[in-house]
Amino acid sequence: MNRIIKLWCVIALIFANGILSGQERRNITAKDLLNPFYKDLKTKLQGNLQDTTKLKKYQTKLEDRNLIEKPIDPQTYIVGPGDVLDLNVFASNAMEYDITISPDGRAVIPEAGVVDLKDKTLAEAEQIIIEKAKGVFRSTEIYVVLKEIRKFKVTVAGSVETPSTVVATAADRVSEAIEKAGGFAEDASLRNVFLIRDGKKIDVDLMKFYLNGDLTVNPTLLGGDYVSVAPVNVNEILMLDGEVMQPGIFEYKDGDSLSTLLRFSQGVSLSAVIDSVEYVTFNQSANVFETHYLDLSGQYQKLISGEKLDKDFRLYPGDKLYFRRILDWPDDKYVVIEGEVVHPGYYPINEGVDRVSDVIARAGGLTKKGSADNTFMIRQDELSREDSEMKRLNSIPPSEMSESERRYYQARVAEIRGVMSIDFNLILEDNTCNDNILLLSKDSIIVGRQNNFVNVQGRVNNPGFVSYKEGGTYMDYINLAGGLGFRADDDEILVIKSKGQQYKAKKKNYVIEPGDYILVPPESELTFFEIFTTVLTITTQLITIFGVVYSVTR
Repeated sequence: MNRIIKLWCVIALIFANGILSGQERRNITAKDLLNPFYKDLKTKLQGNLQDTTKLKKYQTKLEDRNLIEKPIDPQTYIVGPGDVLDLNVFASNAMEYDITISPDGRAVIPEAGVVDLKDKTLAEAEQIIIEKAKGVFRSTEIYVVLKEIRKFKVTVAGSVETPSTVVATAADRVSEAIEKAGGFAEDASLRNVFLIRDGKKIDVDLMKFYLNGDLTVNPTLLGGDYVSVAPVNVNEILMLDGEVMQPGIFEYKDGDSLSTLLRFSQGVSLSAVIDSVEYVTFNQSANVFETHYLDLSGQYQKLISGEKLDKDFRLYPGDKLYFRRILDWPDDKYVVIEGEVVHPGYYPINEGVDRVSDVIARAGGLTKKGSADNTFMIRQDELSREDSEMKRLNSIPPSEMSESERRYYQARVAEIRGVMSIDFNLILEDNTCNDNILLLSKDSIIVGRQNNFVNVQGRVNNPGFVSYKEGGTYMDYINLAGGLGFRADDDEILVIKSKGQQYKAKKKNYVIEPGDYILVPPESELTFFEIFTTVLTITTQLITIFGVVYSVTR
């Protein structure tokens, strides 16, 4: 009995290290091949209030924060203390002067006097300086250009990483001042940002800026501005889901409309039902949610472009919008075939129509090195199905498992998950056979190379791979591997097939094929304790028998 137990332990160890590792590698290969299908396709909610994030932590990687995004508009740019203007007078002797606006908003024009430029636009400042210079310089060609942009202080406070006073320019916007203060804090609101200028409060909605690129809600700065970032109000949200480009949870702001929420969606998919869009709102007086269906037919272009809808209306906190999917809208259905085929890759299929032989034919068939015996198919649906019993058993120590639980666990561990039991040789010979099954989306077919070796392991003098010889017996391969080694147990030699079946080598109901294992186990060694207990047992039994015989004869 002990010899049998030891033998099976050796078999299990080699089987696990050899066959199972190969099977595990097959699983990994299939998963790797199907990586695009394994990717987590759950929607990343751009406006999720608990992970608002990728917007909150938005940081431009500019080496120079004072870069100008576009040419300054002289009609809107307000000049101020620190701006440097360049006065050019073209006459018989060309003259150039740098004019710096003083802290009180005035500027000195050489030989002409002082001008007041406080709260003037660049265009107005140019005109004032030119008129002043004409009284002194006899030239019709007098020009004024902005040479250097001033720098000033802006205070950033509230839900930012580092509330502080930062250095900014008149070309910087509110979002850039927040970046200079370390960016948004975790609880920051993107929609309730306020710019306080000369006692006036200006609303800033950076969600519209980040999602839609709306510059009007992200104004440029002036000296002395105060930027305040409020914390997010998690109780006031809007939700958008279904067949839109960017579903998510968005912070509500007073004045939001249906068009506002749809602009956050980045557009509506072609697969969306737009004649009955589900709209859910909370009726406070009745304390219930009410569902309405909106007919947005004829407005698809506005839905995808973000324009304001004809049938626009105001939204309220907690409102939800859901675009359902068109019934029977075609999904992209693919299978992957890799390995020794002429054209490996991804192939679109029609579920319920295409079979295994169809995709092999479309891939150009097997190459000269390809082997139908070493070809297998993985079904994605099975790989993704969770085994609750295995999950439970994984949390139990092996010593505490019952015999049935242990057997189930061992069987499942040895299983190649998702592998379909089909005969590819038969499929290639007869495409009408039952093994030529219908394909499902995300199936994968891996075609291996021909294997011309038999693996001989265990107690042989030169273990390893031996070239396959058609019709060879197990002893032929053992002799090619150097013959039986010391203490080899020739009565317990096993032939293990490439697909897992096991046979006693001395039996005749198998044929050795390429890829098979021949395992030669060692003879079991008896310890002194085993010999002692065996002798003691036999001696005790002999004494007992002798005593019985002696008693009878007396």
